[in-house]
Amino acid sequence: MLTLFPCQNDFSKSDYQEELKELLDFGVDTVAKFKNLMTRHRTKLLKIDSEPLDEQHLKWYREDNAVENLELKIEKGFWFAFPGLIRIGLELEFGEKYKLYADKRDGLL
Repeated sequence: MLTLFPCQNDFSKSDYQEELKELLDFGVDTVAKFKNLMTRHRTKLLKIDSEPLDEQHLKWYREDNAVENLELKIEKGFWFAFPGLIRIGLELEFGEKYKLYADKRDGLL
């Protein structure tokens, strides 16, 4: 991931086991396929990552201290750690199929 995305997005402690399972479930079963997926969507992922939060979310996050280093992220314009970028990449690639999968994973269905 560090060869594809800025190091500022490398802030989450993860063993990537959940993300690996999701990648495998969607047929992304080689390093080459993973790199191709992330490279194909890199520009869009960086755009999504840098989009400013709306005022309501900023208010909630500030009140709840829900986002670590919130002010730095606002200043630098980034939100997602590598696991989030991987999941957004899967959503961009597989659309509704991945959204349904994620909703089931998260117990929303």
